[in-house]
Amino acid sequence: MDSNTGAHAAMTPINENVCLSACTSKDDFDKLKQGLTLLEQAKIYDHNRDYYAAIRHYRDGVDYLMDEFMSRTCANEQSKEYLRLKCHKILNRVDILKKLIKQQEHETIQEAINNDEQQQKDSKS
Repeated sequence: MDSNTGAHAAMTPINENVCLSACTSKDDFDKLKQGLTLLEQAKIYDHNRDYYAAIRHYRDGVDYLMDEFMSRTCANEQSKEYLRLKCHKILNRVDILKKLIKQQEHETIQEAINNDEQQQKDSKS
């Protein structure tokens, strides 16, 4: 077996998984578990239209995931890139939620102004 064949064999998915499991203990995945838990909670808040809580949980979840995977020396670049893309999608959702919040705040302010104007008209009549 030449050095090229050995290097190629070390890069197969099976060997990467073996390397990952050899480099970690079950306690090493605490940040990953916390991140995934926060993201699941964020989805629930998002679904229930509690956008402030959803944003907070999405951001915290992404922070945990990125911290966990960026600290791993055994994780391959393909795994890291996949994670980056997923985190990017989540952060895009955060941007959408921010816009929804601004829109809701604008509508609330506009509604308050309209109600105020209506009350002033009614009091003059």
